[in-house]
Amino acid sequence: MSLVLEPPPATVERQTLHRRIGAIDGLRAVAVAAVIAFHYGAGLDGGFLGVDLFFVISGFVITRLLLAERARTPRPSLAGFWFRRVKRLLPAVLLVVAAVQAWVLLQDPPGLRPTVNAQTLAALTYTSNWYAILGHIDYWDVAQEQAPLNHLWSLAVEEQFYLLWPLVLIGLTAGGARWIRHPHRPLLATAAVCYLLAHLLYLPGAQDRAYLGTDTRAGALLLGAAIAFRPGLLSRFSWPAVAALGWLWCTADIDTPAFYAWQLPLAGIAAAAVIDAIAHADRFRNVLSSRALLWLGHRSYGLYLWHWPVWVYLGVSHPEWDQGTKAAVALCMSVLLSAAGYLLIERPVRLSSWRPRALLPVLTVCCVTLALVTAIPVTRPVDARHNGPIVTGPNVSDGKGN
Repeated sequence: MSLVLEPPPATVERQTLHRRIGAIDGLRAVAVAAVIAFHYGAGLDGGFLGVDLFFVISGFVITRLLLAERARTPRPSLAGFWFRRVKRLLPAVLLVVAAVQAWVLLQDPPGLRPTVNAQTLAALTYTSNWYAILGHIDYWDVAQEQAPLNHLWSLAVEEQFYLLWPLVLIGLTAGGARWIRHPHRPLLATAAVCYLLAHLLYLPGAQDRAYLGTDTRAGALLLGAAIAFRPGLLSRFSWPAVAALGWLWCTADIDTPAFYAWQLPLAGIAAAAVIDAIAHADRFRNVLSSRALLWLGHRSYGLYLWHWPVWVYLGVSHPEWDQGTKAAVALCMSVLLSAAGYLLIERPVRLSSWRPRALLPVLTVCCVTLALVTAIPVTRPVDARHNGPIVTGPNVSDGKGN
């Protein structure tokens, strides 16, 4: 299958499409630091919005890659694009999921295995966000000792975007000269619809549908795509954007109407403005290109994958530790594990010359093996809403499952 695109817009300079922007890697380090600070209780109440920064970065980078492919050859391979995404992302996920399964099988922490098995299957199919929405496992309410793979919802959103976006891009660029000249306009309009949908679907105390849905979170990814098509669109607002991100990361509350009405879209627009300024106006590059930030940025994917399972593991294994001790140990372990994974798995596989017929069977065997591990009979997954196993059928006596 080939991805046939019209020539990139004139505003996109071909030579810049192939150039890796190191400061974007530094920005990834900032994003993962915000998420970790939030999860580890380090005082950054809105640090979860670092995920939105990741989304905007992904939309920007992936769109640049697709445009670069079109600049290089008239008929870029769609299958090749998807295979490169698999090489880049799946091996690290399999490593983390395998490690969590090994821990659960060897130590069998009370109440952990049922939900881990269900989340493993969701992770292997990149449907973790919809499992959290539909499977009665509230992302924000389930006890940490029951869900070490909770954080993989964001990877599911990105993978679903990677699957669909090249196809949408074909429609955008094949729809006539008007769309080719101004492809950022339908992207911005669709992003606005996504944010509006999040606002409409928000329910106080039950925010998972609004926060985790692919349709409600695609706005940030589309903003990234828009600035890839339209360089300089938001770069003039870079300093106000930095101030807005800092304020939101310190104060945002996930379960308030204001968050979905205007704070979530503001976070996406501000992130897009910062990325636009880095990519097309050379702002913030010196700060974000420091050796330490680049080192962390290159390993930010693995650091995101490891930081939450490690935190859950320490919470279960060492409940006597105070918050500060646990956070310090968890951070050190997460950095070491992500560095090892990057050195031994991520980078070698990504840079390897393995073709699909060689690598895909290996990855398929790994996925099937992990799926079979989950098939061992266990009790029912934990339902965070009911503080107990999910109960269905005639034994349910009331709406609360009591």
